[in-house]
Amino acid sequence: MTASAHGQPPHDFVPLEDVEILHSCMDPAPSNATRRLAEGIIYRTFTHQQQVTDLIQQHGARANASIELPMRGCSGGWAYYLLSLTIDNLSDNTMPTIAATDEAHTPGAIRQRPVILPRWPSPQLEAAIMNALIDSGADVNGPAGGEQLPIRIAIRAGNEGALSVLLARNAAVRWNDHRHPTVMDLPHTGEHLGYKVPPAYEQRLLSVYRRLIQHDPTLATVQDHIGRNLIHSAAHDERWNYSQAFIDSYLDLLVANGANPMAMSTNGWTALHDAAYIWENELDDPYDSSPCVVDYVGRHVPAEFVNREIHGGETALSLAAEQLEWAIAVPQDDDADQYIRERATRKIPLHEATIRNLLRCGADISFLANRPPSPYIYISYLANRPPPRELVLPQYTAVLNEVPAAAMAAVNAALRPQRSLAALLTHLLPHVAHNDGEDPAPSPLSFGPHESAAIGWKIAAFCLDMEAAHEAITRTLTVRNSDFARRVCGAVERFVKSALSASGNQEVVGGTANVDGVTVRVPLQCFAVNGGQQGGHRMVGVREVVHRARLDEAARHGIEGASIAKGFNEQLANADCQFLWQQLRRVDGRGRFVTLDIN
Repeated sequence: MTASAHGQPPHDFVPLEDVEILHSCMDPAPSNATRRLAEGIIYRTFTHQQQVTDLIQQHGARANASIELPMRGCSGGWAYYLLSLTIDNLSDNTMPTIAATDEAHTPGAIRQRPVILPRWPSPQLEAAIMNALIDSGADVNGPAGGEQLPIRIAIRAGNEGALSVLLARNAAVRWNDHRHPTVMDLPHTGEHLGYKVPPAYEQRLLSVYRRLIQHDPTLATVQDHIGRNLIHSAAHDERWNYSQAFIDSYLDLLVANGANPMAMSTNGWTALHDAAYIWENELDDPYDSSPCVVDYVGRHVPAEFVNREIHGGETALSLAAEQLEWAIAVPQDDDADQYIRERATRKIPLHEATIRNLLRCGADISFLANRPPSPYIYISYLANRPPPRELVLPQYTAVLNEVPAAAMAAVNAALRPQRSLAALLTHLLPHVAHNDGEDPAPSPLSFGPHESAAIGWKIAAFCLDMEAAHEAITRTLTVRNSDFARRVCGAVERFVKSALSASGNQEVVGGTANVDGVTVRVPLQCFAVNGGQQGGHRMVGVREVVHRARLDEAARHGIEGASIAKGFNEQLANADCQFLWQQLRRVDGRGRFVTLDIN
């Protein structure tokens, strides 16, 4: 299943007809009534809650019966209690809730495969059946633990209706589980690497979490036994299964209710470390990472937090580079299981995305300068493999090549209110009535060609909220927390301020000109390159300044300048960007040559 696929269940979901219904060893001799109760719930054949009540109270069926669902031909499996099996999966079967044991996947191995159960005809009947079970003695908190708990099933299923029933019946929302003390952590799809759950499921899941926070706001601040909070937990569970928009909304909900994105566990790990290096303690399977959590946390913490070192000098970036190194190395190991080699190959884009997000939020490549390849990758014939830094540089090249489009988007985002108000004023000004003492009075204002547009632009400039413009710029730019990011942000802000002093939007976007034999559009030229003692300051635009910053950043890390796509005036190569950053100035309103203060 590709990462872009939405709404279709992964290929190994199994239909109910391929599964046996067994009563667990905790219920070795079920009565006929208990069997009928289990089958009615699993196959959704009950049409009224009274049928459930009668089977339990009149025929002796066990409301807490324990059911196992192995694949046909297999023996036993995870035990689910009837209350858990009653809950509909509203994820369109894209998030597993009930699993069947499959012993045939790999000889000698046991695998859990998700089962597709039918759904009740209506949410009302589902709620009625649940309440009938609880009224007849079903334990709302078990007695099973872990992922089989009814409330965990309801959350994974995105089933707010079932959750509301459980909360109304006093279901526990926290317990003495040292790794998962509350119900607020994210469900993940297990081995379905990169499988993106559909947007509709994400919306259901957000509604579930909002309902839980409404029930108990302190759930957002719970920590586990080593001090990890729910942001650490999200770093462990995201694994590229969710969209960035969902992760942003989920973590915003936690932070708004007290979760700290800068929290550290007792061993010093931050959420960024956890997101870069997810360890399942499974030596035969490559590790995971969570790029969306990296993106979120990186937008909410300072640079020193991004580059925080833990034991042995490891940073989040060095851990992510080690993950990528392993994912590249494992498929080349002929002794590795083919299944593991394939999974490692599929994880390469995941770790590359995590590295790019770390670089965007200011992770410093210089921390990798002298790091050797990981000593934990025991593949002797790869002894000459490149060090982690060489794996990171191509990802940084990709990040640098995103910046021009992001810079232009930031300019447009910052100027959008200005342009909107100026356009409105341009339309309204000719209709403004005034009395100049002449007949007729009052009369409309009269303007020359483009005069109302120029006046409208000037009036709008007085109204632009520069603090909001700054927020729009920092929100839109793809890099932050580094000297390079500050240069780009400063250049964009200077361009926006200069645009407010322009004659109008036409001057900002620029007219056409012949540049070295090619007709191109030349936007506002508001930066000046110091000509030195010879004078003759050369004017350049924000595109040239941003490209100069990118070239300098590439050179700092040994990235070939030819790898940095320019995107404008290609016929000039980099000739129009040949200046030192220290030469950059601007010309103020009085024609004076003044510093930019963005070094």
